[in-house]
Amino acid sequence: MPKKILLVDDDSKILLLEKTILTQSGFSVETASNGLEALEKLKKGSFDGIVLTAKEIKKLENHKGTPIVMVTAALERDAMSQSFASGVLVFMNKPFTAQAFLSVIQTVVTK
Repeated sequence: MPKKILLVDDDSKILLLEKTILTQSGFSVETASNGLEALEKLKKGSFDGIVLTAKEIKKLENHKGTPIVMVTAALERDAMSQSFASGVLVFMNKPFTAQAFLSVIQTVVTK
């Protein structure tokens, strides 16, 4: 059974790129274009990994242990510190290479 990933990004081009990379590598992928949509999907199902910005996700009982990867254009150290404090496991800056993105996802969902 393929690992299931939830991708959340307000940039539709990045969302499509991430989805393409992961589906071509055998992952099952669901997408959301904002936090509210992501929270609704998280309440309805379970995922092996999440790629997004999400402080509220770790509050959901069935996702406390789900690894979160944050992909962002933010370059400030405060953004990174806040992400890790929110439960983010890996912080990736945009732009990224397909190989780097896939490597991170494969690593965090197979732990």
